[in-house]
Amino acid sequence: MDKERSIPFEYLFKTLFHNEISQMMNDLHKPPQLTQKNYLTITEVSTMSGIGTYTLRQLTFARAMPHRKVKSRIIFDKIEIMDTIDNFKNRGWHDPDKDWDVSRVQSQIESFHKQKEEPPLIEDIFRSLIKEELATFSEDILNYTKKDRESYYGRTVLTIKEASKHFRTSPATIYSLIKDEGMPHFKIQSRFYIVLEEAEAYLWRETAKSYALQGNIYWQRILQRLDWEESERKSAYERALKRLEDKY
Repeated sequence: MDKERSIPFEYLFKTLFHNEISQMMNDLHKPPQLTQKNYLTITEVSTMSGIGTYTLRQLTFARAMPHRKVKSRIIFDKIEIMDTIDNFKNRGWHDPDKDWDVSRVQSQIESFHKQKEEPPLIEDIFRSLIKEELATFSEDILNYTKKDRESYYGRTVLTIKEASKHFRTSPATIYSLIKDEGMPHFKIQSRFYIVLEEAEAYLWRETAKSYALQGNIYWQRILQRLDWEESERKSAYERALKRLEDKY
């Protein structure tokens, strides 16, 4: 017991953090298990759930039920909407926890904005230990990507025809999203290709943005989080580039 008490707190914290980083590296070397979304139209969701299409549309407004707009059509992923469907079947529009109270959501948006502006409260000892471990972690990541770059950058690439089938629309609509609205893509000679993960993220953000601009506070909350996550990703990317520049 006395021996355990004599172990410095810094050592215990560093050991715990090191173990977590090691586990992350082990997970990184495992092949990713990707689950592709299976999109449904609003009519198909109505048939599946027994809820009318009008009510489903109201759920997209008043409960921010996840979906993606593909031009004039909306599509749903079954897994993403099950919580909303189940809650509505059990509670209807009753909101005992006030998760959808307008004043409460507005307060959450304002609080989130203030938290981003405040400096993080991290003790110097934590900052030093984490920086040391992350430096080693960055080296491991760099070495891993050099060894297996194709695995690290693996994405699902679709042709226009495949993308139109996946998003339950026509090839002409996919072309329009690319040329008129800037949906992420790349071109090899005369053929366009869609990176599925980027396209889905794009449609999700554009859907949130369209409702947020119309004044829907629930989608404003979602867009705020998406913007913050994107800002964090860009910041992390810039820091990684800076470390590489400093190193080489």
